[in-house]
Amino acid sequence: MSACRNELRQVFLMLKNIDRRVTHAFEKRTAISLTRYEILYALEENDYMTQTALQQTLAIDQAAITRHLKILEKQQLVTRKRNEKNNREVLVTISPAGMQLLNGCNMGKEQFMDDLYEGFTPEEIEQLAGLINRLNKNAEAL
Repeated sequence: MSACRNELRQVFLMLKNIDRRVTHAFEKRTAISLTRYEILYALEENDYMTQTALQQTLAIDQAAITRHLKILEKQQLVTRKRNEKNNREVLVTISPAGMQLLNGCNMGKEQFMDDLYEGFTPEEIEQLAGLINRLNKNAEAL
């Protein structure tokens, strides 16, 4: 069982290393952090979202979402305003500049995805997705 545990540790460390490398490569190719890309993408999909809904969708803490939104707002990529019907909520929308940036990132993202999955068959991608999905469900249950 100890050999199996060592293999599990190695897989765990490989996942962390892949995460770091993929995030770095994505940010280098698209010139935007992966988290900020996710924020812009979520806003494009939903027109507007509350700051809390964004936080929950991306599964990041309140301080992190606030920090990212301040940067995006300063770059004029998103707008934030208080909900007139519920003053406690902050509504976030993507700006035209944010849409333009997102569209440019998407072109870089497509090439990035092609390069990342180079040599994988559709069956291997499906199998990988299934395994990662199972691992993710296990992680959620921790």
